[in-house]
Order: sequence, then structure tokens, then C-alpha cells
Amino acid sequence: MTSEFSGDVMDVLGQLFEAGATALEDEDVDTARQTLTSAETVATNKLPEGEFRSRLRDGCRRALAILDDDVARRATGDRTQSGDDALAAAEHCRAMAREVDTRR
Repeated sequence: MTSEFSGDVMDVLGQLFEAGATALEDEDVDTARQTLTSAETVATNKLPEGEFRSRLRDGCRRALAILDDDVARRATGDRTQSGDDALAAAEHCRAMAREVDTRR
């Protein structure tokens, strides 16, 4: 069975989601934001419209929203959920990487 998705595109998406997860775990906000934004752009421009593309784009937006909330909380001095939010977003990125891997 051949995949309906380009192997190169799937490789890039998998790498971006793994890099995003690592950046989130390392609390590297700038890298996480750039990586997730790139993943959303690749999904938008390189995947055909459909449920898979929508799910990846939505996942990127959710992870970015978690990141934005965390940054806003930190700006006010509230660090109560910082680590938990980053880890949740990282796991979300890894789940998207696994889904990409199953579609190869």
C-alpha cells in the first residue's frame, strides 16, 4: 500500500513535531514557536485538504495557544502551571509525530 502523502513531507513534519516537543521540554519558547509555526505551514501548503491536514493544523494551533498562555502567565510572575503546560504541549507534539509516522 502506498501513502497518499509525500514521504519527504512526512519526514519533515515528523522532524518538526519531535523538535517542537524537545524545545517545549527544554523551555526554549522561541524554538518551539518557530518549529510549530513551520509545521503548521508545511501541513497547510503540502498536505491535501482533509481530516489529517486539519487535525495537524489544529494540533499546532493548540500547542501554540498553550505556549502563549504559559508565556503570558510567566510575564505576570505566575509559574504555577508552567512545567505542566509545556510537558502537555510536548506530549501533544509527540502524538502528532506518531500520527504522521502511521500515515507513511
